[in-house]
Amino acid sequence: MKRISAAAGGVTGPRSGRAEVQERWYLVLAWLFVPLAGLFVVPEPSLVVTAGAWVGLLALVALCVRLLLLGFSGYERLVGLRIISRDTANTRSRRPMVVSVGVAVVGLAGLWAFRVGWVGVGADGQPDASFDWLRLALVAFVASATFIALFLALARWFSVLGTTSIFGVVLGVAALVVVQSVATGFQHEFERRVLGVYAHINVTQSFGISEYRRFEAWLRDVPGVTGASPFAYYSMVLAPHQDPSEARADPAQEDDIRLATVLVKGIDPSTAAEVIDVVPHLARGSSQPVSLSDLRSDHVLIPMPDRSSDELPPAIAPIPDPRGENWYPAALARAKKARGEELVTAERQDAWADPPSLSGATGTAPADAGQPAAGVEHKLPTMFVGKILAQKLGLSIGDQVLLVEPGASFDHSEEPKFMHYRVAGIFKAGFQEYDEGLVYLDIKEIQRFRYRDKDKVSGIDLRLADPSTASTVGAHIRRELGDEYTVLEWQNLNENLFSSIRTQKNVITIILSLVICVASFNVLSTLWTMVVRRTPEIAILMSMGATGPQVARVFQVTGMTIGLAGALAGVALGLMMCWLVELYGYTLDAEVYFIEHLPVEISFGQLGWVFGMTLFICYVATIPPSLRASRLRPVEGLRYE
Repeated sequence: MKRISAAAGGVTGPRSGRAEVQERWYLVLAWLFVPLAGLFVVPEPSLVVTAGAWVGLLALVALCVRLLLLGFSGYERLVGLRIISRDTANTRSRRPMVVSVGVAVVGLAGLWAFRVGWVGVGADGQPDASFDWLRLALVAFVASATFIALFLALARWFSVLGTTSIFGVVLGVAALVVVQSVATGFQHEFERRVLGVYAHINVTQSFGISEYRRFEAWLRDVPGVTGASPFAYYSMVLAPHQDPSEARADPAQEDDIRLATVLVKGIDPSTAAEVIDVVPHLARGSSQPVSLSDLRSDHVLIPMPDRSSDELPPAIAPIPDPRGENWYPAALARAKKARGEELVTAERQDAWADPPSLSGATGTAPADAGQPAAGVEHKLPTMFVGKILAQKLGLSIGDQVLLVEPGASFDHSEEPKFMHYRVAGIFKAGFQEYDEGLVYLDIKEIQRFRYRDKDKVSGIDLRLADPSTASTVGAHIRRELGDEYTVLEWQNLNENLFSSIRTQKNVITIILSLVICVASFNVLSTLWTMVVRRTPEIAILMSMGATGPQVARVFQVTGMTIGLAGALAGVALGLMMCWLVELYGYTLDAEVYFIEHLPVEISFGQLGWVFGMTLFICYVATIPPSLRASRLRPVEGLRYE
């Protein structure tokens, strides 16, 4: 009898009772400290909060170690796996599973053919709707075949109750993986496209910065900054150029006046590529090679003297101007010589022409207003327009457009100004808001309109080595420059949009996590049924010397095996579904979702989080049936045997 007791792992006597009490208190304290690990998500935690978070993490690690050392060793593991395993003598045929795998492979091959462009295009070179339906059918076939093959594979090794419980977990985990991947893809795709147009940090001042070269030199030396470039922006009206002779010949064309309100951003062609992705955007949107050097302007600005050192921030005052110590008199002399008595060159005077008056309630200009003189079209300044805006206005590279400043002063006492430009490139940022309402000009052209020819800029764009450090770098710059200047990080440029995406992602994650919680109730009911059905076996184990905690671990191993198999299979099914969504290339309405395709991004950190959460929920579901099994008295279990 002693041998049987020792083989079962049983320990009798007062020492065994004290060990059970100590183990119970150890588990109670560990589970009380585990929730403290959630304090890691607290922003800017104090020392006490950080210490509590580490205590919770250590408690969780201790529980995991205990589970590995005790729960998956010895007879508990063998008995637990035997409870939910299928009898290998009655194993079903592998033929249905092989057929399902074959169907999935054939469907994947078809989807890959669509992906690489072998099919899906009609005879005229345009997408064929019938092929789109075929691609959708292939996605459905592959998903169904994968699900059936996975179900048959699990059914070969686990009992009926175990398989149904596992697949409840599988469906919940797969749904959560797919939704998390799509939500993460949306979030990161928005961030990438915003950061492609806007810099990581903007340093601005309300009425412009005249010492922007000194600011740029200092900002380049700030730790974490990899690029800097000045910028200026202005809201204006853009209209395509209309030839007066053609308009008079065709009265219908004269009435067809197209306008668009755009945000015009002036950039420095020599440094803009350091902070924004305008070069790749031009490559995607233009039908021919376009470089930043194609953005030209020969406008001469009026130099602005620097303010005195006591008016500048202490960090900027000691920075010398890159143009030299006595740059202002020489720059002013060059500007006077270049601009002449009327402050514009003869060619520029022709290009300006006489500003016409707006006609009609829509504020449109006559067709022949502000036309450039013959022979000077090639000397016009150039601009880059968004692809959707170009399609809306019917523009292409080389076309002329009219840029209108609606109000030339705060009280609108001055007449609007008009200026002709030539389209030198078309960019595609992939974000509907930017491709439809953004225009790039040489920064000197914006200084012409907004600052009345004065050499001032709206601010400095910065790019960081790590975008996630924007808040830290921004706080450092804010402390050095003071409240006179506005430091805006990229997270705050579209704060409402990013906040709504994060909120939707969190809400969807919580809702789909409930699916796993529902599946855990299936695990709980399955284990409870097993405890009731195996009451005699439990009584025999306890009569042979097994203790209550050891019997409880048998059913904990059973439940954790269900959770582990379900989590692994769910992650595999979720990854397959993500791959199918990516191969299908689901299109979106850019006017509603701002992007053209459904993005999918798989994060291993999120997969680990989903996997760990599933195991935790399944472990909690094993506690009630395990406690019931551990409290069973051997006499009651053997009474009717």
